[in-house]
Amino acid sequence: MIFVTMERLLLSVCLVHATVVLGYQGDLRLVDNGYEGLVVSFSDHLPQQHCNQLIHGLKNVLSAFSADLYKSTQARASLREVTVVLPHTWQTDTLTCSLTSPINITAVDTPAHIRVSSNHPVFAARPWVQQSQGCGKPGDYIQLGGNLLRGTTNESYHQAAQQLLREWAKFRWGVFDEHGYENDPLFPATFYDPSSNELRPTSCLDIDRPFCSPDDHVPEAPTKHNAQCGGRAAWDIIFQSQDFSDDRNLSSNKTDAIIPNIQFVQAGPPRIVLVVEDTAVMNIQRRWEFVRKAVRRTVVYDMPDGAYVGVVVFNSVARTATAIAKIDSHSDIRQRIGSSLPRNPSQVPESQKCLLCGLQEALRALDSQYSEATGATVIFVTAGTSSTSQRELDDITHLATVRQIRIEAIVYPVLEHIYSTSVNKGLESLVFATRGSVFTIMDEGVGNDSKLSMMVALMDSFLAAVRHSTSSSSKVPLLVHNKEYPGGISPMAKGAFKIDDSFDSDLRFFIYYADLGHVGNTVDLITPSGKKVTSASMQEDGDANVIYINVPDAERGEWTYQIENRADSHQGLIIQATSSESTTRQISLKLWTNTNSMVTGGHEPSIPIIIYAEVMGGEIPILNARVVAKLRRLGTNATGTNYKPIYINLYDNGFGDPDITGGDGIYTRYIPQMTGLSGQYQLSVSGDNKNGLAKKPISNVVTRNSRMFYKGNEEKMCCGSMISYEHTISLKNFQRSETYGVLSVVSQTLRDTMPPNRILDLKTIVNPLTSLVTLQWTAPGNDYDWGKAQHYDAYFAESWAQVKALEGEIISGMPIPVTAGIEQSVEILVNKYDQIVYFAIRAIDASGNKGGVSNVAAVWMPQPPTTTPHTTTPNPRPTSLLIESISSGITQPVRVAGLEIEELALVIGAGAGFLLIIAILTTFCLINTVCRRHYQQKKDTKGVEGNRNIMIKTSSSLKMEQDKTSDSIESAVKILDNRPTLPSWSASKLLQEHERRFSTTSGPLMDAQLAGFPYQNMPQEPYPDVTLTGTSSDPTSETNSVAQSDPPAYQHSYTPDSYSIYPYAYQTNNTHEDVPPYTPQFPSSQNSQASTVYTHDMGSQSSAIHYSHDSPVYSNSVASYPPDMSGFVQIVQPPPLYTGYNDITHQQQAHHPKMPQSIAPKPNVNMRSAILTTVLDPKRRNVTQV
Repeated sequence: MIFVTMERLLLSVCLVHATVVLGYQGDLRLVDNGYEGLVVSFSDHLPQQHCNQLIHGLKNVLSAFSADLYKSTQARASLREVTVVLPHTWQTDTLTCSLTSPINITAVDTPAHIRVSSNHPVFAARPWVQQSQGCGKPGDYIQLGGNLLRGTTNESYHQAAQQLLREWAKFRWGVFDEHGYENDPLFPATFYDPSSNELRPTSCLDIDRPFCSPDDHVPEAPTKHNAQCGGRAAWDIIFQSQDFSDDRNLSSNKTDAIIPNIQFVQAGPPRIVLVVEDTAVMNIQRRWEFVRKAVRRTVVYDMPDGAYVGVVVFNSVARTATAIAKIDSHSDIRQRIGSSLPRNPSQVPESQKCLLCGLQEALRALDSQYSEATGATVIFVTAGTSSTSQRELDDITHLATVRQIRIEAIVYPVLEHIYSTSVNKGLESLVFATRGSVFTIMDEGVGNDSKLSMMVALMDSFLAAVRHSTSSSSKVPLLVHNKEYPGGISPMAKGAFKIDDSFDSDLRFFIYYADLGHVGNTVDLITPSGKKVTSASMQEDGDANVIYINVPDAERGEWTYQIENRADSHQGLIIQATSSESTTRQISLKLWTNTNSMVTGGHEPSIPIIIYAEVMGGEIPILNARVVAKLRRLGTNATGTNYKPIYINLYDNGFGDPDITGGDGIYTRYIPQMTGLSGQYQLSVSGDNKNGLAKKPISNVVTRNSRMFYKGNEEKMCCGSMISYEHTISLKNFQRSETYGVLSVVSQTLRDTMPPNRILDLKTIVNPLTSLVTLQWTAPGNDYDWGKAQHYDAYFAESWAQVKALEGEIISGMPIPVTAGIEQSVEILVNKYDQIVYFAIRAIDASGNKGGVSNVAAVWMPQPPTTTPHTTTPNPRPTSLLIESISSGITQPVRVAGLEIEELALVIGAGAGFLLIIAILTTFCLINTVCRRHYQQKKDTKGVEGNRNIMIKTSSSLKMEQDKTSDSIESAVKILDNRPTLPSWSASKLLQEHERRFSTTSGPLMDAQLAGFPYQNMPQEPYPDVTLTGTSSDPTSETNSVAQSDPPAYQHSYTPDSYSIYPYAYQTNNTHEDVPPYTPQFPSSQNSQASTVYTHDMGSQSSAIHYSHDSPVYSNSVASYPPDMSGFVQIVQPPPLYTGYNDITHQQQAHHPKMPQSIAPKPNVNMRSAILTTVLDPKRRNVTQV
């Protein structure tokens, strides 16, 4: 199974004096009823002008908190010693911030137990604790806003102390909130009390207590504490903690609490000593060469400006290679220290090495520079081929803890078949005691050569150790890109990386090689804008086997590169890009596990390994990021190639196991079972913005109060299963990576021992009308949260204790588990009314491993309605469709998508019938529409006279021409409507107009070759809309005509006097008042009651023009006209709509119509073939449309 061989420092503050301890849970101790080692830090974001109020308020709040803690624990705990770390940017003289004692200087200002920062988007200034682990496990830290400390009254200090005490119980002892939250589905604000069967608030009866007393605790209450701790009272958890178990710190006889002693310190520059082993084991292959190159890279390129660095070498004795000195970018000290290791190692056997000697020499080097070595970091580089005696390790541990030294260990090289658990355990105990880390580099030698990957891995381990030992404000490089290109595969190494605004403007591009000849002549680095970085910017450092390019003001975006790769098949090129973190847009990624030391019984399922990664934007969590952990087995397989890495997606989902709270920026996952995969695994993590989906919460300054809730405050309590943010913003591109250390996997059994994880989000929804209870939960896995389980055991009972102990009645017919992380649900018919019913569930895998019991979900079952609606009585439901449980009080219908079989059949039948009716109606309408359209098209085709007065247009062209009208058509219509009648024409005028219209010189009436064909067979395009024009001119006609540019018939020509009725320009002696509106023969879709109608029958020898106004149109009707028109008006015969136009060939010219007299319009004109004019109602568009 999995053994952890290193401990990552998570929360630490290195201080100067021996009485000052670091901000780490192991350093916070309760000694004789007083806490020692508490560290409080102020954020750099807090303005210095408030330092007087902040410091004064902190003193008062901590004093009040100590008194409240003393009282709440029944005189068993209070504060004794507190160290306050001030920002390094503050001016800390005694006058500026009203300090009564001088400020001591610490080595680093990493996060402390209590952080004072700017307001949180949800919690604002109220204290809150980050809890990444489960019940009984200490929290990560407490954070509060600076505004909370700026009160000026004792009441405000007491309220702040009460809030801090509530969070302290969660931070120190691993309890959780014992109250509910508004609109939280898992932890509601009210619940049914089983003692009274009535609703009551989800909280203690005495809400002034920071946690419920054993008498007030209600295990049935749906609280986060009951879910995580299985219903145990908070006091039970507290008394079993390391502070009070085994009768530690019994009640004090003192009547008053201890007044805390507060000491103020300030962060200073880091102090780092490199302690390197130079025994004979380093003289094999290129091991020592790689050590020298890695030390040079670390000191010259990675150490932040202002750091104090020294080098010590040891074998059987130790000596200082270079004294501790301050390094910066403007001196040669970096070069001198980076090249201070001897050219060759000693011949002393590794078995004679003295680690204690190396530490003692490092302390002497620190003491020569400072009066105290407290707070410094020692980075050991030692081989892992032999173990160190336990006595020596004990001496080193004692010396390091007394002198407050942090130890980082790099085990180099490690032979996979020699590296033993004893070596691992000895180093792990050392670094755990000093809050350090262990990094392991596997030996990958080939003959007398060593692979380039060993050197780069050693460099990366140095960089990670330096980052762990410096503050977040230090300019330590961040690894942006890292990729290896093996030799002998591709002649070009091509790749890309992105620089976003979360990085600073500096960029450094590295090309590492085993031999300079492995890098060809082509070295191209291309900016996002496509510019190639010139070769003049390239530099070579043969002492570090690297070619690098410095880009001081790097362009944001994607950079590409291509390098000619001439490496041998057993070597290659490694490309890296580094930058520093932006000071304006800080994004951090931290990685840790739930174990503090090597798990000696790693095959036992009671001690699983959980990975935690925190993604923060400054002091605010980043949501919906993509966070992926990587386990890379060190060494090579039987074929000599590297092992494939194992990728683990981490999630911030708030399902409860392993992720406690969603939306807190902590992404978690269990490490999968790795049976048969023994070896050393490098653990690292990477995070990015998930293709633009990541978000960052922002504060709501309007609704959030800086004074957060206490009794009587209206501010809502937050948060239960999920932190809900009112406002978020999308994040631009970012990418971060972090290296944790090495996990040692020891497979002691081949059988499956990992059970499914606990279900901690079980919730119920009841339908009072049907008595159906819906159970919802997130599916667990087969091995914790990996894979899927085999089946569920579900229980119900009328007693909380029964169902928690799985002594209730089994619910049969549970669904088959799905893949872990997917929500499942089931509906259950409950026949118990006016009482509370409790439910619990657990998962079991195929090997019989049983997961933990879920949180208990309760539901009040109301009596169903006694009246039923008046409907047809349905057939009795077949009893065979019910799956009976062991208890007769609960049944579960067989359901599909939430519906029973009968209901599903009814729904499907009704839906099918409805679709069938729709299909029939649709088919009928379609056929009817097609027939009508075909009939109308055929009718229109027959009725179109084959003259030159018709133009076919689409609806779009009609609209275009209609919109081109420059003047109002409606105004023209009004003018036309004002005319009483049309004037009479003389015979000469009528003959002249008729000859002009139908003159054969204006163009052919119809092509001779088409004269004998039926009209419907003529080669015409479809014409949904028809626009009438004037006399069109044949393109071959030599007669001048203006018809080619005539406007449509529904437009009127504009004259200086008025709109012309007749739309065409022509030369005549008549005025427009004398010319009747001309309308060719064509049917219209316009309402005949709003139109003036003329009929020109060309199908007979005697032609006539008929005029009608405001009359309906009827087929085969007789026109009624005055007696004086008997010679002209006749019964209109239907035109030959359904016959060909063969008779037109015998007509050279239409007969002249007779001149009508001045008459009034009469109704009832046969309009079967009539063509309407464009005189319309003033409120309608003047458009003729078919």
